Amino acid sequence: MKALLGVYFSKVLKVEHHDVSCFPHVLTMYYNCFLGSRLWWFQVCSEVAYFQVAPKTDSVRSPRINTRYHLDLCRNVFGEGVYPDVFMTNLYYGGTRIAASRIVFTNGSQDPWRHASKQKSSEDMPSYIIQCRNCGHGTDLRGCPQSPFRIEGDASNCTSPVAVNTVREQIAKHIDMWLSQCQEPSMSGYGMDL
Repeated sequence: MKALLGVYFSKVLKVEHHDVSCFPHVLTMYYNCFLGSRLWWFQVCSEVAYFQVAPKTDSVRSPRINTRYHLDLCRNVFGEGVYPDVFMTNLYYGGTRIAASRIVFTNGSQDPWRHASKQKSSEDMPSYIIQCRNCGHGTDLRGCPQSPFRIEGDASNCTSPVAVNTVREQIAKHIDMWLSQCQEPSMSGYGMDL
């Protein structure tokens, strides 16, 4: 098994440094060790339940990737008693009435999680959907699928690089505006005038 995983990592995923000894079984291998996304999966398993289950028809994803699969994954990785409490998460964060402001929401048109995001703009929470055939999750930051991966995010591989760059410019405008509205804290209350 270790030899097979080693070949998979080096030949298929092009990862040179791998330690297959940390893989107690195949289910947790992908989520725990390789992607280093344990914190994200803990949030998924304990709060938000952003499970990507296979649609009933016309799916490239196996129908075995269902809610039970994800709940079993959570139990296998984090132990008994860790399950998503979506009701409490929505209560805490405000659900569809988000208890915050000055947030920019961006989604790629092909992002399977875009429906879990705010998609209609409001004054303090603008929302953008980047329209292109290969604009997926994180397109605003990473660009579109690329090899080799470039940390600065390469929009040139997107079917519409202009759409990606336009949204990036809008994000920068919002952040610049919000930062310009910030004021230096006054020290006059402490007997000091600056």
